[in-house]
Amino acid sequence: MGISRRQGRSQRNPEQALIRELHEELGIDTWTSCLAPLTFASHSYDDFHLLMPLYACRRWNGTPIPQEGQKLAWVRALDLGKYDMPPADLPLIPILRDWL
Repeated sequence: MGISRRQGRSQRNPEQALIRELHEELGIDTWTSCLAPLTFASHSYDDFHLLMPLYACRRWNGTPIPQEGQKLAWVRALDLGKYDMPPADLPLIPILRDWL
């Protein structure tokens, strides 16, 4: 019995999934050894609960370029609150301000 591609993706660890997403969405390559776990977001939406790890990516190859029509901006940590973001991301702002 085969495993579908989507099922196979869910079998990856968070670091492997992040590496894949960084390549697919920003066109950059990195490695597990370059990722440092910082904290996580935990947020209840109406129809599901999100538990999302937050990593610092210390090194990568390539220039981040949005591959799927996203907007990308390099901003100071103190300015993160000026940007629209999902509710689950809001508690991460003070953590990033302190860390960066």
